[in-house]
Amino acid sequence: MTLWGLLAVSLLLHDATARSTGFVSPGVRSSIVGGEDAPEGRWPWMVYLALTNGYDSWSCGGSVLNEEWVLTAAHCVDPSPLLNLSFARLGTHALTGASKFYRGISRVSSHTNYDVNRNEYDIALVKLDKKVTYSSQVSPVALPAEDDFFNLKSECWVTGWGNVHEGIPLQDPQILQQLQVPLIKDNLCKHAYPEFVPTMLCAGFIEGEKDSCQGDSGGPLVCRSAERFVQVGIVSFGQGCAQNGFPGVYTRVAKYLDFINETIHA
Repeated sequence: MTLWGLLAVSLLLHDATARSTGFVSPGVRSSIVGGEDAPEGRWPWMVYLALTNGYDSWSCGGSVLNEEWVLTAAHCVDPSPLLNLSFARLGTHALTGASKFYRGISRVSSHTNYDVNRNEYDIALVKLDKKVTYSSQVSPVALPAEDDFFNLKSECWVTGWGNVHEGIPLQDPQILQQLQVPLIKDNLCKHAYPEFVPTMLCAGFIEGEKDSCQGDSGGPLVCRSAERFVQVGIVSFGQGCAQNGFPGVYTRVAKYLDFINETIHA
């Protein structure tokens, strides 16, 4: 097994222990309640981030933007992970299986306005220490145009490897989970979350039962636009998992295109 493969096994074991003892990185949520196994290769931009600060370890989702940059949530990298011990897995279907690429992390860039005590500006970029090559297993997600419009009838999906319910981790072989979710009107989201602002969006089910959950925030919410999927959101926060009246809240990607472009082209 490669060095990254050994490190992957080590941190996965650490992460499983951390969850069983109740540790969850502040605010971290995602993966799927009420989802299903995703077909292999269906979401080739999906990234698994294994992060550690030397004392605790946690995992997050992310999405491939290009050969060396991954999009995720700012709270995933707060507290700041140790770059020499944290890594990314790309081209992964089951976490107990192999990934197409294991990459170290050379840089983390969170939005300058992100504040751990607030949920706004929850967006970050992670730079890989070595470029990857595209294939059927690894390819970039499309970003929305600032004026793209998605309505309540849009086909949208959220994906991840985290808990399948509060306190219940995804069981081996830990296959990537997918869940189709509807977008929710902003006024309904504001009613559930008074802190809701236009740089956020809600998706899921008001009645609960299906949702993102604790485990690996930062994963993508994608919606179909013509013949392709576009990443409209980043899993950010919510009240528990799949609770009645509290859908998932996502960072609205279209509001941060300048931040993304300025960072990856700096």
